[in-house]
Amino acid sequence: MRETYGVKARRGGGWCAAAVMPFRSAAATARRLLSAVEGTSAVEFALIAPALASMVLGISQVSEVLIGSAHMQTAARASIQYALNGGTDLTTAQNVGLQAWADKPANATLAASEYCTCHGVTAVCTQTCSDGDVPKQYVSATATGTLGGTVYTVNKTLTETARIR
Repeated sequence: MRETYGVKARRGGGWCAAAVMPFRSAAATARRLLSAVEGTSAVEFALIAPALASMVLGISQVSEVLIGSAHMQTAARASIQYALNGGTDLTTAQNVGLQAWADKPANATLAASEYCTCHGVTAVCTQTCSDGDVPKQYVSATATGTLGGTVYTVNKTLTETARIR
């Protein structure tokens, strides 16, 4: 027996082949793994799944903001509609709007106000304009609140105004 590079070798390559064998099997394993296609779909899905989950979550959060905005607009319009139907009490207009606001946020507020103008200038509603005309009377409803879901939220203020006289 002779010794080669610290490995005892026999004639016929028995021990020497065993020493080189792990390197051959690693190279063969690498070639086999690189040419395998059985698990590529699973790997591709694992790479794209977080992006898809983020998109689904984002779409749901944005839709919550849009739906909340529509509910807010419904509330403001309900207050205005009360005034257009002849209601004169602004507190009642505010309450009508708050009752019409579906799924309102915890910090929801709605304020109703009225103002008058004479030829585009703010005027007192109970007095006539300088040219003898009746001032134009407006009712305004302003709704504010935080809209959205748990990840994406928006602080929104919406104002609706209508001329009632």
